[in-house]
Amino acid sequence: MQLAIIVTIVSFFLESLVSNFVSINSDLFLPLFTIVALVIIYPYFKKDRSNYYKVAAILGLFYDIVFTDTLILNLFLFLMTAYFIAKMNYMLSNNYFNVALMTVLAIAFYRSISFFVLVIIGYLPFSWFALGRGITTSLLLNVIYAVILYGITDYFSHKYHITKID
Repeated sequence: MQLAIIVTIVSFFLESLVSNFVSINSDLFLPLFTIVALVIIYPYFKKDRSNYYKVAAILGLFYDIVFTDTLILNLFLFLMTAYFIAKMNYMLSNNYFNVALMTVLAIAFYRSISFFVLVIIGYLPFSWFALGRGITTSLLLNVIYAVILYGITDYFSHKYHITKID
């Protein structure tokens, strides 16, 4: 559990730091490290999904306050994404390839849901191109981060005998 909290805090602050250096119009490197953190930390909550959802909600609330100023939108989006991640973990085991795949699917899910919410409230016009661009601009950097973070957390899990779902 402590490792999961450390991963979420580091990912949140690292996303804030990286977003200061990367242009919002970047084609490859938009960070979503907090979503990656949700993918990485799920196995550490074993069968205690309620605490996982609490962490996701708190992370979404902080994300709203720090990055978007929307107050509850990302709280619900992070909860929905956490539920999606939990369902994916039933189908896939944890290894480097599956973590990369789950990261891609979680980012696509988060970006799609947030895009459709913004279209419904009239903030954005609907465009398949805009949705596709929103998803693809986030993939490369976040998959690299997920694989590196998985390697680090897996190493510490084995070294300090931290139990997780494999």
